[in-house]
Amino acid sequence: MMKKLLVVRNDKLGDLILILPALKLIKSSCTDIQIDCLVDKKYYEISSITKYIDNTVYDDGSLVSLIRNHNYDFSISFFSSFITGYKLWLSQIPKRYAPATKLAQIFYNKKIKQNRSFSLKAEYEYNNNLAEFFLRDNFYKIPIVENAYISLNERSISNKEKILVFLHPFTGGSSKTLSGDDFIQLCFELNRHVNCKFILHCSIDDYHKCQELVEKAEGLDISTINPTNNLIEMYKNINSCDLFIAGSTGPLHVAASLNKKTVGFYPSKQSSTLVRWDTINDRNNKLTYSDTGSDERFIKVDLKKIANEISRNLLGQL
Repeated sequence: MMKKLLVVRNDKLGDLILILPALKLIKSSCTDIQIDCLVDKKYYEISSITKYIDNTVYDDGSLVSLIRNHNYDFSISFFSSFITGYKLWLSQIPKRYAPATKLAQIFYNKKIKQNRSFSLKAEYEYNNNLAEFFLRDNFYKIPIVENAYISLNERSISNKEKILVFLHPFTGGSSKTLSGDDFIQLCFELNRHVNCKFILHCSIDDYHKCQELVEKAEGLDISTINPTNNLIEMYKNINSCDLFIAGSTGPLHVAASLNKKTVGFYPSKQSSTLVRWDTINDRNNKLTYSDTGSDERFIKVDLKKIANEISRNLLGQL
């Protein structure tokens, strides 16, 4: 009989993407399991582009009755606020898995201590460890798997003459990144090595700021994307690029889940380091850089050195 698992990651986009390796482990081990995912409503459509999520649900105010109606056998909370943990407890799911952290752990009957705040490993590795705990506890084997996380029908090629580089210069306040001027300077440095077409990728709210950056970039082949709030359209847009460059933000993880070549810039703050928020694309498809400056607003790095490394290690393979 098909088992039913509810997984919880109903906060930010990047965090949601970083549970995909854990869900892949579970799906690859348990052929008799249905995985539903409690998500933020904005990302409701993610189940249509990954085979590791069967259905998505979101809290519209009636979460307890919704969960009870689905008769889940298990839940795994990769992220748990106090109120969500309370609702899972009220829903009487027999086995409720979560990290043993904060007060919300009182609502779970299957817990492991992870100390994620120490940032000793990547977030997706912490998620994998929680998935492995679930598998062992229910007598499933832990598999070794190599499959894509996201499946789109095709890649659209918008420019065959030049390497297409996407840059996402704003983070929405989640973490500091390069200044807009430094992103543009990085474009100039890259263009010294390889003939590129640059696209500034952004949210709808940041469109005008990107347009202001384009005006500063005279001499570059650069434009701003037509932004979207639709997750599937965002995936299709990013799927067209050869390289994606950003700070530690959701779209960087979108690109990584497509196994795109990525360059990520990370603060030196312990909770936000490149170790903790590493992306899930192949190791040879990514470069990561930590803040080397003391600026409180922006990450500072050696742009000339990084442009050379990008050209040699990522663009030279295209």
